[in-house]
Amino acid sequence: MSPAAQVAPALERNARLRILHDRVREIPPVDAGHDFHHTLRVAGLAARILVEETRTLESRDPGTGELDAVIAAALLHDCVPVPKNSPLRKESARLCSEKARAWLVEVEWAPAELVEVIAGAILDHSFSGGRTPRTLIGKALQDADRLEALGALGLYRTIATGVSMGGMLFDPEDPWAEQRGLDDRRFTIDHFFVKLLKLPATFQTSAAREEAGRRAKFLERFLEQLKSEIG
Repeated sequence: MSPAAQVAPALERNARLRILHDRVREIPPVDAGHDFHHTLRVAGLAARILVEETRTLESRDPGTGELDAVIAAALLHDCVPVPKNSPLRKESARLCSEKARAWLVEVEWAPAELVEVIAGAILDHSFSGGRTPRTLIGKALQDADRLEALGALGLYRTIATGVSMGGMLFDPEDPWAEQRGLDDRRFTIDHFFVKLLKLPATFQTSAAREEAGRRAKFLERFLEQLKSEIG
């Protein structure tokens, strides 16, 4: 099922969510790895994780309010586009959280008590921010966004983002950083070691943890193949 199809039922039942969806769709992406399709995939993953984790922990299905909230959080998690090489990179989650809160209040999000839950989930989700989610909605969002950084999609997005920042694929003299410090802004391959291969240990939900392990193994196999080709 496509990401758009996964979130379609929520968009059909919730006019406020449709407004937010349409606003986010008009935001210019900072790079090919952080476009609206990424946002939709995160929304679909977050909804699935929330359903599976709620069933596991509470033996029930989440209500429509919870589902709509996690989809809103996913749709808005990158609503302030900040390039990965910007000095504001570590502030991007805060900026997105603040803008999301303002938009949610503007559309009179219901139930209103979930506005702070959604804003908090966005504040907590980013890797560079180093925060731990405080709610299940926050955990589902963080895990969904991090799944997108792993596997074949993660490989695609890492290369696209690195190239967009003007980085080289790898240091031809020392691709594996044996005699230099890691610098993923200059060398895209370094991002695997700075961030990507560390992600599986950070997952918050059992619903996403196993999938994260599978996707990380794919990246490890890719690096083994690359090493056999470039030495």
